[in-house]
Amino acid sequence: MFAPFEKIKDLKIDIDDKKILRLIGYKKKSNEIKAPIKKLIAEEKNKLNHLLHPTSIYTIINYEQTNKHPIFENAEKVALCICTIGPELETEIKKLMLKNEMLKALILDAFGSEAAEEVAVQSDIILVKRAREMNLWPSKRFSPGYKRWDIKEQRYVFQMLPGQEIGVSLTEACMMIPRKSVSFRINFYKDQKLTTRKRGL
Repeated sequence: MFAPFEKIKDLKIDIDDKKILRLIGYKKKSNEIKAPIKKLIAEEKNKLNHLLHPTSIYTIINYEQTNKHPIFENAEKVALCICTIGPELETEIKKLMLKNEMLKALILDAFGSEAAEEVAVQSDIILVKRAREMNLWPSKRFSPGYKRWDIKEQRYVFQMLPGQEIGVSLTEACMMIPRKSVSFRINFYKDQKLTTRKRGL
């Protein structure tokens, strides 16, 4: 049985071209990038309004409702979240690859990675606000596969949250589909000293 959940919609994604240049391997200064590359980036960026459907789903549960994994110890509450940009961008990448337009596909893939991360960042901001409204202190966000939280814990996240509500499913190997999706947790503590997040929330 899923925990009560809420969706986050209408997220605005704005990606700096410099991040894309870095992801596709360009280490030159922006004024040294050749015009054809800038043109390709601009063309792929123009597609984003039609290809991105950023949304996320989250729940906030009491510690007693968790699977009692050691990474939840000392938490008063735990927020679990699944984020995605939807499947359309990945479909467009496949089309570009079939046409052997590999650089365009690489650029669009970089935009997708940055967009998925931005959905997670904006969802994180909302959950931090929820924690403070409860007079609790949030940890940093952590995804399955990070340090002590094994990738197999994806299954627990999807037991608690209906990923299909936002079009996200989990494979046997604990990979999310669409690929440009992010899941994470934030622990909420009573004692500020327990938080791993920097001060100045």
